[in-house]
Amino acid sequence: MIFTNQTERMRTTGQSSGQGVMKPVGRLPYVIAGVKDLQLAVSAKYVQEIVRTPRWHEVPHTPPYVRGVINLRGKVLPLVDLRLRMGLPSALDDVQQMITMLDAREQDHVRWLKELLSAVTEGHPFTLARDSTECAFGKWYYGYKPEDIGFASVMYRFEMPHRRIHAIADTALKCAAQGRHAEAREIIHRTEQGDLRTVINLFAEARTAFRQAHKEVAIVITNGRKQLSLTVDQVASVEAIPEETIADATSAIGGVKSDLLTKVAQRANDKGVVFLLNAEALLAGDDRLSQSCTE
Repeated sequence: MIFTNQTERMRTTGQSSGQGVMKPVGRLPYVIAGVKDLQLAVSAKYVQEIVRTPRWHEVPHTPPYVRGVINLRGKVLPLVDLRLRMGLPSALDDVQQMITMLDAREQDHVRWLKELLSAVTEGHPFTLARDSTECAFGKWYYGYKPEDIGFASVMYRFEMPHRRIHAIADTALKCAAQGRHAEAREIIHRTEQGDLRTVINLFAEARTAFRQAHKEVAIVITNGRKQLSLTVDQVASVEAIPEETIADATSAIGGVKSDLLTKVAQRANDKGVVFLLNAEALLAGDDRLSQSCTE
C-alpha cells in the first residue's frame, strides 16, 4: 500500500491536504512521524514516498540497526530500523514482548483450570488466584490502557468470561468438600468448553489485533544521489513548520539523544514540539551500508 505523497504538490502549489494554504515564506513542509514516544519531522524535500513496511531480506555484515534490504519496484534499498539507529528498542521487540506476554497469560488460564480439576479430584489445596483481578493477567488487564481502538475492542470482551472462569473456583471446591465431586468436575468441564475456549479465542484475536495496530511504515528518503528506507511507528501528517521556531536541541527529549536529532521545532497550532530528523546524516552514513547491502 502506497500512501499519497503530497510533497511535490506542496512545493509547487503551497497546499497540503487537510492543512489549508501554506505560506510560501518561512514555513517549511515536513512529514510528521511517530517513533516510540517521540514526534519526528522529516523534511519533505527528502521524502520520496511512504509505504507500509514491505518484507525485507536480511543481509550479513551490516550494522545492527539495518534490518536488511527491500525490493521497491525493482529498486533494492537498505531498510534502517530508525528506533535502533536512535538507540531505542526496536518496534519489533515491543510487539514480540506483548505477544509473549499474551501467550503466557493464555497458558496461565489453561493451567489454572487443570489445577482446579486436580484439587477437586485429589483433594489437595487450591492456591491459585480466585479473584480475577489478582491473577497475572488481571493485574495487567485492569491497569492497561490500549491506545488502538481495534485492540481495545478485543480487550474489552475479555472481562466477563475471564471473571466467570475465576468465579467457579469457590463453587467447584465447595461441591468437592461436600462430596459432590461429579458436580464439581462438571462445572470445570463446562467452563473448559465455554468460557476458557472463549478466552483462548480472544487471546488469538488480541495477538492479531496488536500486530495489526503496530504495523510499521517505511519512509523512503533520498537526496538525489543516495536512497534508503527507514521504519517509523506511524506517519501522522504532512504539514508546515514555522521556520522561526527551529532551534538547536540542547538536551535530550524523551530520554533520547542522537546525532540524528540536533534540531527541534514547534508545530503550528500548538501541536507540540518535534525533533527534526537529520536526513543528510542518515544518507551520509549510507556509503558503507549501500556497499554491504548490494554485494
